[in-house]
Amino acid sequence: MSDKRYRIRNNRWQSACMEGFEILPDDAVRTITKGEDGENIHFHTIFLAPIDSAAEDSEWGRISLKAKHGGDTAFYIYALAMDRLKEEDGFSGKSAREYFADPSVDRAEKLRIMQEAGCIRSVNHTDMLLYSLRGRYLFLAVDVIGDGVATLSDMCVYARGDNFMQTFPEVYRERNSFFHRWMSVFSSLYNDLQEEIDTLPKLLNIDTCPAELLPVYASWLGIDISGDFLSEEICRNLVREGYQLSRRKGTKWALERIIQIVLGCEADVVEHNKLRGYLLSDGAQIPTRMRSGGVQDVTVLIHGQIQETTRHQLMFLLEQFTPVRARLHLVQLEQNATMDGNAYLDMNAAIPEGSSPVLDDDLAMGSVLTLK
Repeated sequence: MSDKRYRIRNNRWQSACMEGFEILPDDAVRTITKGEDGENIHFHTIFLAPIDSAAEDSEWGRISLKAKHGGDTAFYIYALAMDRLKEEDGFSGKSAREYFADPSVDRAEKLRIMQEAGCIRSVNHTDMLLYSLRGRYLFLAVDVIGDGVATLSDMCVYARGDNFMQTFPEVYRERNSFFHRWMSVFSSLYNDLQEEIDTLPKLLNIDTCPAELLPVYASWLGIDISGDFLSEEICRNLVREGYQLSRRKGTKWALERIIQIVLGCEADVVEHNKLRGYLLSDGAQIPTRMRSGGVQDVTVLIHGQIQETTRHQLMFLLEQFTPVRARLHLVQLEQNATMDGNAYLDMNAAIPEGSSPVLDDDLAMGSVLTLK
């Protein structure tokens, strides 16, 4: 196995000397063509802070990354290893770390200094061998040329880079030989495969998996959320609670919980079999619509209005958790009371709190009428 891996994430991008790039949330960088003042940006260069292997005369393996760029855009990667960071000739009286991190120094001058110091360079390669480099500190630079947009992500530096050379007799272990570089092809495939295996826990985690996998995980629990009709947050919450929802499928609790996940508020789920022959305490009759239908019917009372698309989404989910013989009715309730033009308020009438009454210009009210 390779000794060490150094991943280039946002913390390393943010500490780099960067020109013409923007940092993306997913540990990637992307070229920008215009600055804040609207001027065109012609140079796109990154000088990363040195990677410290903590050992003198260290051997370096390879660099791997993912790149997306147009046909008229090329990206160059420069790599330089050295054992000292103190002031030396060629760094204008500064240490190597300070020199490459100084934004006032011309980018072309920095690249020239790296080439004179013995760096290696690759062009449009997403896999770069570093076997010819030795030194404690590794300096990396990225230079993008062209008018197109380039995105670099998942950059990783391997301190050794090969897995199989130590298994051969010593006579075959010459570093940077043809045999060593040829075996690196298989080592690279092995390392990349191992990284894919290492990311499996992240793919199986509801909080970190790609959104495209959520419908698959939901289907494992017997829930159909395919079709991209729900937001990513709602899908994650449904999958996160999918086991409990499936266990209690067909119950009032499951319907109430789905409504809360989708709408973010509670609703009243009325089971018709509990309304048969029931009268309210003040003698008022149950509405005809709720008294009709079978005893297994269910009416969901939503307090407020929802959009038609949301209503269809909600019904699609609720019907998956409704008993087979039950019919589901979705009723949206108005928030405020409404009176027509012939309504009359008697003495001591009161309007409930939370309402917003509006009176016509010529409306007359008695002296005892109270608006709360």
